[in-house]
Amino acid sequence: MSAVRELSDSARTRAVGSLVASRAVYAYNWYVIGPIQGTIAMGLGVSFGEVSLYLWAFLVGAGIFQIPAGIASLRWGARRTSLFGIALMSVGAVVSAFTTSPDVFFVARLGVGVGAAFFFSPGIGLIARYYTTGGRGFGIGLFNGAFSLGAATAVLLTVILEGILGWQGALLVAGAGMALVSLENALALPALSEPSLRFDVAVARAKEVLSCRYLWLLALALAGFWASNFAVAQYLVPWATQWAGMKAPTAGALDALLIATSLIGGPLGGSLAEKGRHPARLLAASAGATGLAVAALPFIPALSSLLLWPLAVAGGIVSGMAFGVLYYMGTLAPIARGENVPLAVGLINSLQVFLGAFVVLGLGHELFGSQSRSGYATGWVLFGALTLIPLALLLWARVETATPEGVSSGLGSVSAVAEVGPSAPLSPGSK
Repeated sequence: MSAVRELSDSARTRAVGSLVASRAVYAYNWYVIGPIQGTIAMGLGVSFGEVSLYLWAFLVGAGIFQIPAGIASLRWGARRTSLFGIALMSVGAVVSAFTTSPDVFFVARLGVGVGAAFFFSPGIGLIARYYTTGGRGFGIGLFNGAFSLGAATAVLLTVILEGILGWQGALLVAGAGMALVSLENALALPALSEPSLRFDVAVARAKEVLSCRYLWLLALALAGFWASNFAVAQYLVPWATQWAGMKAPTAGALDALLIATSLIGGPLGGSLAEKGRHPARLLAASAGATGLAVAALPFIPALSSLLLWPLAVAGGIVSGMAFGVLYYMGTLAPIARGENVPLAVGLINSLQVFLGAFVVLGLGHELFGSQSRSGYATGWVLFGALTLIPLALLLWARVETATPEGVSSGLGSVSAVAEVGPSAPLSPGSK
């Protein structure tokens, strides 16, 4: 097994910049449906509540296929897998822009979700590989923070584009952007040596990763947090326009602010987790604060709708920190090293997205779908509770790490004995 070739600073900057830009456009395609659900419902001839099925289809695709994406990354390499993912996303996004058939639209959004699965965790694997001598926490946090930039742009710009181009035109812009970054990635990402494991060997390696108790606990502890973040971004605009007295552009700006400020929290959380002794405590605190902010939403307008703005800033920053810490922690287990990073992170995200899909579908259809004040209020409180309660699982999420000080990724302190974390060498894959 040969050593990983260290990228020059300029080459790493170009590669990471390319992935960060792709992550932003990727996120734009995640959130392009939410702000214009009403118009899409009319265009497809379905009810507002039924649009939740299209959100669900996307999430199921993004959830179920993350583990196959991790296996594909072991078999063909993270670069090839991520390129396939964003190309598939662009095809699904463009098809959804040109159809008025509810069934075709459902399949197209499912395809966008499958493509998202094949891009996300291999993308983190590439980021981890580019930082071989430190800085991985910042890189992963920046990559995740870029999601916030794209999502914020989507919830703000989609409303404007829908008014100019119609809902299909707004979706076409998203698909075209995905196609452009697919081409840019193919040209810009360095073609480093990648694993070429036989399929049976890749599956055997996958079984080892998938049996890691630590990764399962991380995923389940943050599943409610993930669902809440997705639901807030998708339903904040219709809630704010109906029950917080906001015009649609103002509500879109509020949603954009909430999501965009996560860009601050992502790199901050990843860096603090990499340097600190107890990253799980930081994870519990930031995710817990997010849950409290979500549960507070229905009570704020009674005091003053202006308070929603500082709540959005604070909530965005702490949720971004939680994501940055979470995905950094996913790389700490001994089994999550080197070419195993995409599968390890994919397991975490797969469980969260898959479970979150059913939560968002259920609460979105039954509570938010009614568009009543009580339905929204109950939904926000439930999402807050679903964020807070599972965090107790972090008490058992421990892995030993190898920093000089002895860092514990669990809530307690653990001695440093295993060589993992940013100082561990990343292998290029096997033969």
